[in-house]
Amino acid sequence: MTLTLHKTSRLPRWPTWAVGIVLAWLATVAASQWLAWTLGQPMELCLFKRISGLPCPTCGMTRGVLALLAGHAGTAWAYNPLAMGILIALAVGLMLRVAFGLRLSLELSPLQRKAACALAASLLAANWIYLIVYVG
Repeated sequence: MTLTLHKTSRLPRWPTWAVGIVLAWLATVAASQWLAWTLGQPMELCLFKRISGLPCPTCGMTRGVLALLAGHAGTAWAYNPLAMGILIALAVGLMLRVAFGLRLSLELSPLQRKAACALAASLLAANWIYLIVYVG
């Protein structure tokens, strides 16, 4: 496993599709918040939860981001620990790039890639169990 920092441009080039997804998500959240405020009841955005009654592996991300924006980091973490951990890692990477012009690179051997995929699947499963049991 090799972890290196590479010099790069400070301003990343954002893929158009990623910007579109983020803007669509923001519009959906804004619309649901407006509807919830107008109707006086919370809106359920997760189709999986609406159909099955169980939270999906990413349930709580929207509430977590809204809690982070309101300054409630602990509450955000409780909504979805895995998603908040990933957001923190992405924010650190973005700060490294914008502030210092550095990009973090991780090189893994094929065996290490398999282990990393197994670890990621285990974390996702553990996070989903947490969401089902505690957040529900």
